[in-house]
Parts: sequence; structure tokens; C-alpha cells
Amino acid sequence: MEKIMSGNTSLDDLLFAMQQRNLVYNGDFRYYSNQVLTGGLVTYNCPDGWVFSNPGSFASVGFDVASNSCFINTGGSSQTVSLHQAIHEFPRWQQTLPGSYVSATVIMNVSGNYAVDVALTDGIDADTVTKSSGGDLQFDLQLKVNNNATGVYLAIECTVPNVRIKISQVYANVGMVAIGTLPGMVQGIIGERRQYVGTETAPAEEISLCQPPVSLGAGYTRLNSVVNGRFGSSGSGISLTPDMRGYFSRSWNNGAITDPDAGQRTALGGSITGDNVGTVEQDIYQKHNHPLIWSANQPGMNGNAGPVTVINTAQQSNTGDAGGNETRPKNIAELYTIKWA
Repeated sequence: MEKIMSGNTSLDDLLFAMQQRNLVYNGDFRYYSNQVLTGGLVTYNCPDGWVFSNPGSFASVGFDVASNSCFINTGGSSQTVSLHQAIHEFPRWQQTLPGSYVSATVIMNVSGNYAVDVALTDGIDADTVTKSSGGDLQFDLQLKVNNNATGVYLAIECTVPNVRIKISQVYANVGMVAIGTLPGMVQGIIGERRQYVGTETAPAEEISLCQPPVSLGAGYTRLNSVVNGRFGSSGSGISLTPDMRGYFSRSWNNGAITDPDAGQRTALGGSITGDNVGTVEQDIYQKHNHPLIWSANQPGMNGNAGPVTVINTAQQSNTGDAGGNETRPKNIAELYTIKWA
């Protein structure tokens, strides 16, 4: 593994790095799709794009509003707690990263003089920086990505119990110096749904939702952190994409009366039901009636030999079948997709 310290960076290296993009998604921790609001209090949970490993089940992760940073509480276990991200998850990364230098910076605050590791690895080689001083810290890493790399990962780890780590910014890019102001490699928001009217093929950065569910395993960990099993999983925490073939979309009711049956909405592959995003309703007619107006004359008897017409007015009268195989408005078929990179 080769490493060149940022102090030796030339002007050419700086200019090259300025033309790159930030490989870290949500490195300023603004996106928390799986936050939960309970009684006016927000539980943020794991930030989008990141994977939180908590083997002892005592640690926690979330957002610290006061410091505007992601926090990790390592809890009472001495097992390694990790917050990490696969920063290679974008189309054709194999043509971009292997053989290139990747530089990364992590800025954090540690509650005491406890050992915290930050690692940049490609599955073969790694650069790891360990610091044991408390307070505000900056970790600078650099790795030449192996030509046989299986991916590139950035991880923040700690094995010391009861440490509070507040991470304010993480960024990485191709080049000899990490620059925190670069535009992101991901343009837009991971998990965003898009739609197309002129193609049946999803763009490279998106997955079609007009197909059977896709398992968000290796290569889709950042989207997996957003979907988080909402539409079911294939095991081991691997989420499935929703199967939206043939469905219309409806905006979330969110406690309004516009969708009167929102409380009875069912899950689309997962376990989330009721008035929540990603649930489904089957087609139905609103209660109504079809009045049938008619009259009948019942002639009386004409003498003792006249005709008698008898009409059974209690007998039902049907209007007959009408319509097609479903209830629908005029529509155009479109390709729905979800953004993963």
C-alpha cells in the first residue's frame, strides 16, 4: 500500500482533486429517512447511506441537534462498534477507482481520551489512523486502490465502552488531497422515485420498480439503509424493492380525511400497514346505488270472464353487467424507478 501525506501535495495535485466529486454520500448527515416521531420527540436512527454495526446491542446512533453532527454512543460493550459506508457504490466504479489514489477526511469530537479508529480500505489494502486524544479531532487518510479491489469502504470504529463520538463531516475523493466542498458523486437523493415515459430501461443510477422485487445486497447498501425493509427483506437485513407493476401512486394521507380508509391500508411486501408511506389499497367502488324507475298498470277483472294480468312487484330487476375488468381513470404507462447512486 502506498501513502503520500497531504503535506507533500503539489498545486497540480490540488487542481486535479478540485475536478473530482465527493465519494461520500450524506457526509454532513442531513438525511435520516428512518427517523421516528413519538410524542413530539425525534429518534433519528442511522443516517441514510451509512451502515451501523452494533454487535453488542448496547450502542446507539443518531443525530445531535446541538452540535449538528451524527453521534455514536458505544454503550457498555467492548465489541467493535462501527459506522461505515461503501463509497464505491456508483456505476462503473471499477473504471474509476482501481489504480487511483483516494483521500479522505473525517472530522469528529470524542468525549475523552479513548482510542478511535478511522479506516479506508479496498478489501485488500488499507490505511488506518488511530487517535486516543479527546476533543475535536481530524483524521486524514489516503489509499491507492488496488487493481483487484472489491470495493472501497470508509469506517469509523471504536471498541471502548461508553464513548460518545460526534461526527460532523466526512468527505473523500479521487486525488492526493481530500476537499470538503466538492459536489457529490450522487446527484439527487438516494431512494428518490423517478418516472419515464419514453423508455423501458432504467438509467444506470436507478433500479426499475416495474419488475419483481430486487434484493438490495452487495452494491446497494446505501439504498438498503433508506428502504430498511419497508417492502420486505430477503434475509440478513437485505431489503427488497417494491413491485409497483400496474399500480397508480397516491400521496400519503398523513392523518387527513382525504383517504378515508387509510387506517386499513396493507403492506406491499413488508410489515408496515395503515396510514404510512409505501402501503397499498386495493381497488373499490364508493358506496352508491342505481335507482331503477318503472311503473306498471295492473288491470282489474272485466266481468267474470275478463283477463287478469298479474305482476310480482317484489321480484328483483337487474341492470345487467357493464364496464371492464377494473375501475380506472385515463392513464399513460410509465417506467417507475428508484435511485441508488
